Amino acid sequence: MRVSITVYNKWPGCYTALVLLALWEIIARMYPPVILPGPLETLRTLLTLAERGILWQSLALSFLRLIVGFVLSFLLGAGLGVWAGANEKVLKLIRPVVTTFQAIPPVSWILLAILWLGVEGGAQIFVVTIALFPVFFFNSIQGIRQVPRDLLEMAEVFQVSRCKRIKDIVWPTLAPFWAAALTVNIGTGWKTVVMSELISGQTGIGAAMNTARIYLKTEEVMAWTLLVALLGMSLEWLVRKYTSKKRGSTSNAIQSHHCQIRESSQGI
Repeated sequence: MRVSITVYNKWPGCYTALVLLALWEIIARMYPPVILPGPLETLRTLLTLAERGILWQSLALSFLRLIVGFVLSFLLGAGLGVWAGANEKVLKLIRPVVTTFQAIPPVSWILLAILWLGVEGGAQIFVVTIALFPVFFFNSIQGIRQVPRDLLEMAEVFQVSRCKRIKDIVWPTLAPFWAAALTVNIGTGWKTVVMSELISGQTGIGAAMNTARIYLKTEEVMAWTLLVALLGMSLEWLVRKYTSKKRGSTSNAIQSHHCQIRESSQGI
């Protein structure tokens, strides 16, 4: 009993996962494997895909596309967001365009990307970039507006270098907003890259799922689906854990820098 309580306190989701697995097994027994394979059969299929090397090759390609699209979306969204947040005229010019991009569903972008770039011409990376950068854009606007102007003015009076101002005042203020955008975008990006591969790609996890669907290999579809779900949850958990630590350290750093600047001003 004590062990059960300890496990529940540390990993409360374990019991939910066990219940879902039990329900999956019960329902799978009611249908043939071609309709719904059970958990053990799905796991065996996943291990078979790993032994054949198909899993690792597809996983590497999907992750590569996710990482490249993620970096491009951050650079584009954060750069434009900081610029627009610091300049009202730029904001009025760019914001309607970004809002329009955000309103267009990823499926439409996938079809357009196929026409523009071809099946293997970077269409998946393009879709991930377009799907994610609005979140970085709007969070960067909010972040740059929260930068304490009084501290920037004091730093300018004391002739603090621009690099130090960005490092000690601007960056710590923007970091929590970028961390929040990262937490939101990691799950969205992972689902988007798999969906874009399923529709437009010939390689990657999404393409492997589509091939299994065409040949009615339901156990492979379930295996890939299980892998996508587990990886998506793991990525979100890792990012959430990392960003929560960064928020704490960033908050302490902000308070320390603020105190140092104010103490310097009082000393003068």
